[in-house]
Amino acid sequence: MLIILAVTFLLPLYWMFTGSFKLQTVTMAVPPELFPSHPTLENWSQLFSGPWPIWRWVFNSVVVSLLTVVLVLIVSALTGYGFGKKKFPGSNVLFVILLSTMFLPNQVILIPLFLLVRAFHLTSTTGGTYFAMAMPMIASPFGIFLIKQFCSTIPDELIDAARIDGASEWDVFYRIVLPLLKPVLAALAIFTFNQAWNYFMWQMVIAQNKFQYTIPVGVSIISRTPASGKMLTDIGLTMAGGSFGALFMIVFFIAFQQYFIKGITFGAVKG
Repeated sequence: MLIILAVTFLLPLYWMFTGSFKLQTVTMAVPPELFPSHPTLENWSQLFSGPWPIWRWVFNSVVVSLLTVVLVLIVSALTGYGFGKKKFPGSNVLFVILLSTMFLPNQVILIPLFLLVRAFHLTSTTGGTYFAMAMPMIASPFGIFLIKQFCSTIPDELIDAARIDGASEWDVFYRIVLPLLKPVLAALAIFTFNQAWNYFMWQMVIAQNKFQYTIPVGVSIISRTPASGKMLTDIGLTMAGGSFGALFMIVFFIAFQQYFIKGITFGAVKG
């Protein structure tokens, strides 16, 4: 069963990677070639020699993803701790309302968010554009839920003892709760980085020119070339761009997989 699941999830990645070494005619051949019979680097050569600021897109993706991670961790940690350890009238109702926003598709909030960004003139500067790109993910219901559930398992006696010793609320959070949250925050950071790196629709709406594109938005335009008055998609070039963008996420996951696994399994085994 695990082998079937592994093949199911890895096959699209394999097809994209091998497709980046095929010519357009071979990529569209029927039946398809599982292994490139005549591999070529033409698509990769086009990717880096074309008139696109590919490395600028990488820089934009890194900045937006890291900014999103930092903001999500701050908001989720503080809010999750508040819901987990600070009971107030209506807290349960408010938490349910917060979780219900997870079921709203991104398209529903697209126009209100865009109007908000335009009202504050965020896209008038590069820094403002980066912040605007991170906005939809800052208040993460999943992140808040994850932190809240973990904070609920922290013994109240531990926090009360710190308060008796004269610790302020900030000291309790910073010195007691936050160190315990590190495995969960690491897992949330990886989830968030992956989501921010692959976010497409909102980045495409916010970006004012090609120098503000992220990798997913950039890949969507480099593969289209005018021919006979129509826009034709170069599948091989698209797969090369997609493979290039995916390499960063693969390296990122390999580098931090121990923290990811530790965060996911944290608390699964007790006693």
